Amino acid sequence: MSMTASPFVIGLRQLPYYDSLQTPEALASWFQQRLAEGLCEFDHSDLEKGQETLLGQAIDQLPNDRVRQLQFDMRVGVVPAQHNDDRFGAKYYDTRPEYLDAVVDRALSQLGLTQLNTLMLMRPDPLMDVEATGRTLDAIIDSGRARRIGVANFLPAQWRHLQGAMQTPLACQQMEMSIARSQMLFDGMWDSLLQDNMAGLAGSPLWGGRIFENQLGQVLKAMADTHQVSPAGIALAWLNTIPGQPRAVVGTLRSERLQSLAHDAGLTLSRPEWFALLEAVRACRVP
Repeated sequence: MSMTASPFVIGLRQLPYYDSLQTPEALASWFQQRLAEGLCEFDHSDLEKGQETLLGQAIDQLPNDRVRQLQFDMRVGVVPAQHNDDRFGAKYYDTRPEYLDAVVDRALSQLGLTQLNTLMLMRPDPLMDVEATGRTLDAIIDSGRARRIGVANFLPAQWRHLQGAMQTPLACQQMEMSIARSQMLFDGMWDSLLQDNMAGLAGSPLWGGRIFENQLGQVLKAMADTHQVSPAGIALAWLNTIPGQPRAVVGTLRSERLQSLAHDAGLTLSRPEWFALLEAVRACRVP
């Protein structure tokens, strides 16, 4: 089945902080609006497993044709301290086969879906049995429980080690990436992704709103006025101009902001504009 590409991914991490979306009816209506706007890809993690009941209840209210449009990405492999009931209470990483199988089965059951769009390992696990984890990820693909496998916050040697234990090609890497966090474009990380035919997902593309402050904010506003889009639209256009076009994972759930970003999607910047934003955030000329 071919999948419609969403112009950006909507992260659901902030869902508990939106009082207006805390009923299945309200959340189902919100999903309907997003799908009508062509926004069909959503990012969820095992850290937020308490949300899955509400999400599942909302998805259950959607018509079948809308449910088929939903693309859920899920990041797994980090167990927060509050979910660790041993006496030490440490946050830890878990990429064991039994953990991965259980978390995928639980998420699909509670969400009421038959397949995840992307299953991503959230962090490189120093205790990973790479061969066992690789076999498990392949089995998850073979069983149809996920369409593709990705990683997050891995270094090239780490994803290549995992890839060597898998038959399934790794599809993507998610990492913090924005005008203010661009080191991967200069240290070889982005080139390694492209060389390995992996897509990039840019987490925190607006740097928690801080990119709209100070000199960078002024330049974003000026460019937004020139292009008749929002400053946030310019920030995503900065990403869209990069060869390979990393796709933003945005954190807002406000309908009006998502509509604005969808309206502005597809814009690219000129080379001088792109570097002007880089200079603004660095507060100095590029070398």
